[in-house]
Amino acid sequence: MAGAVIARRPVGTRLAASLVLVVIAVSSLGALLWPSLPFATSRETPVRAGVVLRSIDDPAALPRIGGAAPDFEWVTTGGITRRLSELRGKTVIVNFWATWCEPCREEMPALDRAASADPTLAVLALDLDENAATIDGFLESYAIRRLEPILDAGKKIATRYGVVSLPSTFFLGPDGTVRHLEIRGMSDAQIRDGIAKAR
Repeated sequence: MAGAVIARRPVGTRLAASLVLVVIAVSSLGALLWPSLPFATSRETPVRAGVVLRSIDDPAALPRIGGAAPDFEWVTTGGITRRLSELRGKTVIVNFWATWCEPCREEMPALDRAASADPTLAVLALDLDENAATIDGFLESYAIRRLEPILDAGKKIATRYGVVSLPSTFFLGPDGTVRHLEIRGMSDAQIRDGIAKAR
């Protein structure tokens, strides 16, 4: 084998192969470590919306005018668990809405004004299945301050109330019964009328 010629790879090919291996190794290490790095975690600011926990009573019975409003439970942004039934003694508005619903967007400031004008009125604004950041951005852009926004993840409570279109607004009397229902966007006057019917 004295005259055998050993084939050698060009230096450029070896260098390229080495670089590819280094890139693969660094990428793999980065993918493994990324979740534990401090800047990789979400830095969302706290949102102002509570989250629905569960429906309380018989899921088969839909609400009707004069009947008891279906009870439900939610956790506030402060971590406090609340129930609709705890608001007995107050007039309550339960509003189902979403940020993509134009009539909902138009009536939200009117609902906020109603809540601001009457501290004995509770207004629960249940958003259908959107994320907290979207809701918080909407509330900030419209300067909504007095409504209690609640995320209805999975539309559990909307389904329980038989909601098929947005906005849908239930006006509850101090005894917890449904006194009036609006299935459309409302003006200030229509909201005042609903409140009067609930009292």
